[in-house]
Amino acid sequence: MALWGISTTQEAASNNYAIPKWFNDSDRSFTPHNCFADERGWIYRRYQSDEQSGLSTTYYDEVIVPVAGLNTTGYGGTTQNVTGLGTATPVAFFFEDPNKNNPISVNAGGTDAVGPDAAVTVHLVYNENVFCGTGATIKVRTFDINGENEGDRIIGYATSATYGAPIVAFANTDGIVEYTSFDGQICNRISFAGTAPGSVLSANYNFNVTTASAASGIGSTTFYPTSLTGIVAGVSSVTIDTNTGVGHTDAPVLSVGSTGITVGGATTVGFATLGGQAVVAIGNTLTFSNRVAETKLVIDIEAGVVGTVTSFYGDAATKVFRGNSANIIRQVGGAGTFMSGSFEPNASTGSVDGSGIVGLGTTALLVGFADTTF
Repeated sequence: MALWGISTTQEAASNNYAIPKWFNDSDRSFTPHNCFADERGWIYRRYQSDEQSGLSTTYYDEVIVPVAGLNTTGYGGTTQNVTGLGTATPVAFFFEDPNKNNPISVNAGGTDAVGPDAAVTVHLVYNENVFCGTGATIKVRTFDINGENEGDRIIGYATSATYGAPIVAFANTDGIVEYTSFDGQICNRISFAGTAPGSVLSANYNFNVTTASAASGIGSTTFYPTSLTGIVAGVSSVTIDTNTGVGHTDAPVLSVGSTGITVGGATTVGFATLGGQAVVAIGNTLTFSNRVAETKLVIDIEAGVVGTVTSFYGDAATKVFRGNSANIIRQVGGAGTFMSGSFEPNASTGSVDGSGIVGLGTTALLVGFADTTF
């Protein structure tokens, strides 16, 4: 497999959208999301600030693979048989790490969290430099902790770098150009700013599914789970499935002993009272949950981008991602690409399986208070 691509035939998810493959997706200072194509070839942008997006005006560009006319569909005449990339293509979509950690430490499928009304930033990464006008938007969907009961969507806006501040870029026809009047962002990594919801969604979050180790008769309020892991009196509740139906639904746990628990009536909003009394036999399922006040934010990839995004070649960049969402979604901070480690064969299997990649999984950002259970 080539270490980088130079034509439209290599500009696909299976080949990293042609981006050079030696970057590290857990290192903010050496991330593939700061690599792009322009007239000179493959470029790496080294930011001198934490912005690391089109909002930054402090950086320098390093040519890492010289390829004349790389961000065109062919430099010069078609008879010269010179290759080039096609339309500017989105390669990653993710929430910027609120802590701007380096190295990125969000584990596979994991999340990071912010407080209500906090600033939330989403980055959309292209494999070429693009112009993105102020006012372009993306959408973020909101769900409860279980990924259900969708709330109002958040709009993220592409704001402008400091107006009048010089933005240096390499234009296809004029070489290095200092833009001072473009109202937007000139970069391969566009930043969209939004605000987290001021109020959060509440739901019962299941954390321990176990079985009854002893029987409990009708009317009993004491039950004996095989596992007491994570159960906290006054915080947790239990749903008990029996042979005759559901014995209790979200019944509050009043106390936790060495071998059993005692439940009671509703003492917290969202917990049900005792009901449907039934015999609990050994082996019946006991599901413990906590009432969690937390909203999960998920980028609405299918909605794409609304607004003006154009390449340096003058054509419109791709703004609709339907059919490609699984290939561009990344973990918080941008981790979870297949660029770091996935091209190294697994020592035991000899195959390329993506092991060792930080954050391989679904991008999600949580909104909650310091104590999200009650």
